[in-house]
Amino acid sequence: MRKEPIEDAIAIFGTQVRNTRMELGMTQEELAYEVELSPNYIGYIERAERQPGIYQIIAISFALGVSPSVLFNDVSVPDDLKRSPE
Repeated sequence: MRKEPIEDAIAIFGTQVRNTRMELGMTQEELAYEVELSPNYIGYIERAERQPGIYQIIAISFALGVSPSVLFNDVSVPDDLKRSPE
């Protein structure tokens, strides 16, 4: 599997976390406190320098008051990776 689509999805996730957090007027410190992570780690996620696990993804989404799918809303599967059901 090519790494680029995955790296793009991670970057989109980080951007969505940042945008949602900022729309709520929440600081990285406040979000970090809610999800029991360091503020630096939240920054790394937002800049796509770290890849959170599923537990952290769910915790972040709940702390932001949104479904995890909202944070991946702009992620799409590249055409060359799409599969049709048989």
